[in-house]
Amino acid sequence: MKVIFVRHGQTDWNKKKKIQGQTNTTLNDDGKKESLAIRYALEKDDISLIFSSPLERAYKTVEPLATKKKKPIICAKYLIERGFGVVEGLEIENIKSRKEKEQSMVLRKTGIQDYRPEGGESLVDVHFRVIEFLSFLLNINLNGVVVCMTHGGVLDILYRVIMREPLSSKRNWMIPNGAFYVLERCNQDFQIVNWAEISHLNRYEILDEY
Repeated sequence: MKVIFVRHGQTDWNKKKKIQGQTNTTLNDDGKKESLAIRYALEKDDISLIFSSPLERAYKTVEPLATKKKKPIICAKYLIERGFGVVEGLEIENIKSRKEKEQSMVLRKTGIQDYRPEGGESLVDVHFRVIEFLSFLLNINLNGVVVCMTHGGVLDILYRVIMREPLSSKRNWMIPNGAFYVLERCNQDFQIVNWAEISHLNRYEILDEY
């Protein structure tokens, strides 16, 4: 079984490098283009199931593909972005006010694996639900392709789980919007066969179809 994880299309908060977390932001024009490029890239695949984070930016990214393939979108809480609580909305490259500086101090602590910001989740929390979701996928008996629309924070943990990278290590792998992160099941485990594939994202002339 092949599993294609996809990071949602771009939002204005992505462009501004604002912490989104579980704030329900929407796709911008580039994100809408990416959603159509994803549809075109996968529309000939034998897709058996489509899972998505319930957040709008993820759901709307996979919706064109689901419509084309006449498949329901199954919302899975395991795929939702890490909750950053009180630091959501912080524009990390434009910190000016006292409140933003305080938020920035909290944000730095979120790299500690068991630190949970007020109203948010720790890295360990996300690690636990990623492992649960992978375990669930390992118990699905399918020959086709499973598509999972998710977020950068979840994909970061996914990579760490499969590659056995510590939660505390520095990230040196890319996680671009709209990219494919492809896994294949090997016995009772998954292996990465393609990471951060973006060749399909050149099909921007199809925006008018959105």
